[in-house]
Amino acid sequence: MKRQAALRGLVAGATAVAATAVAGGPARAGTGTVTYDCQMFASSFTYTAEVEVSGPPSPAGVGDTVRIEADLSDLPGVAPLKIDSWRTTAKLLASGAQSGTYDLTGPRRKGPVEKKKPLPIGELTARVPLTAGGTVDFTLGTLTLTGTSFGISVPITCRPKGRTPKLLSLKVRGESSPATLLADPATVAPGAGIKLSGSGWGSGEVKLALCREDGTACDAGGLTDVTTSVADGKLTGGAKVKEGTATGTYKIKASQGDTAKLVAIRVEAPGGETETDPCAGKEPEQCGQQDVTVTVTGGPLTLAQDPGEVVLDPVTLNGTAQTTTGTLRKVTVSDARGSSVGWSLIGTLSDFKGPAGASIAAGNLTWTPQCAARAGATPVVTGTPGPLGEAGVLLCSTADSTAGPVGGTYDAGAALSLNVPAATASGEYDAVLTLTLS
Repeated sequence: MKRQAALRGLVAGATAVAATAVAGGPARAGTGTVTYDCQMFASSFTYTAEVEVSGPPSPAGVGDTVRIEADLSDLPGVAPLKIDSWRTTAKLLASGAQSGTYDLTGPRRKGPVEKKKPLPIGELTARVPLTAGGTVDFTLGTLTLTGTSFGISVPITCRPKGRTPKLLSLKVRGESSPATLLADPATVAPGAGIKLSGSGWGSGEVKLALCREDGTACDAGGLTDVTTSVADGKLTGGAKVKEGTATGTYKIKASQGDTAKLVAIRVEAPGGETETDPCAGKEPEQCGQQDVTVTVTGGPLTLAQDPGEVVLDPVTLNGTAQTTTGTLRKVTVSDARGSSVGWSLIGTLSDFKGPAGASIAAGNLTWTPQCAARAGATPVVTGTPGPLGEAGVLLCSTADSTAGPVGGTYDAGAALSLNVPAATASGEYDAVLTLTLS
């Protein structure tokens, strides 16, 4: 996934350089009409929405998190009250190579809009992690508008009427995200159950087998009470280790077509010390027990950055090289995959382009990376200070782990320093700084 910043500057007796966060290249767009049945208080009405849905340039790549925008026409003027403010959300439905439901959200809008006047919906945005190569189609689902009038909440819920049209098709390069497999608990007794989970799986049956420690001699009969299911790429299921299985280390193998993953477990027969029963010696009416379980489902690896411009200090040409400084807009990395695979955040920079073919080399801009892991996150590695250019330079990274999952939320930034040569034409300069998370 990538984020780009446009770096701009003026050199006109004084040189000013600025950085502006932008959303990448030209977007692909599709248009269509969605008919909704809407409910407001006790009344119903029909909303025929003219919709334009746009996304990133096609093809995008597996592992990218892309921004999808939906621009909707005004809601009909049916509100019996003046609306002071409102906010709109909708569901974005993906199908094809990847399936899932994502939240489209819009900013809170302020009126007032007089009663019986149309309510502007405008642009809603969603962030969609791409997990599979191929063509992904997008349609719209339920739309909800929550307004306020004289301090009273005015909810409007609109559900698609009939089949919704395909509004955007996005071609995605690359193979599907690598499948993962986790087992809980990691140590069990013969006959005991294990819960299995994972991500990056396709639709269809997932088969389980119990294997030797080295992953050979896999036997489906080594497991009983097997259940597996896949929804939106997420695997859930479980199995019991067959009664009579000898103590030792084994691997559970999950396979689906050409995809196969192994996870290690330890089988230990109960013996020695007996676990104390808290209800021993009490009548059933005096003591009861309940099992408490929780399922943890992995999420995406995402990159976000603060909007706006990064302004470097003005520079006045005086016959010698000058230095101007600034700070990269705050970048936030969220790793919710629940896997042991680390990530890297890499920066590249184009040359600064100025008037009449003038330029300032990308290598004249150096950065000093700043990386911090938030509470509960695994450690992060900060890149080395140095010049930027077309070759990727590390901003932050986390290492692969053999001791457990990597994850959490991380803050990243950098101090910027641009060397403006003594012989620099006055005018405005532009460059593009690209951050790539993988």
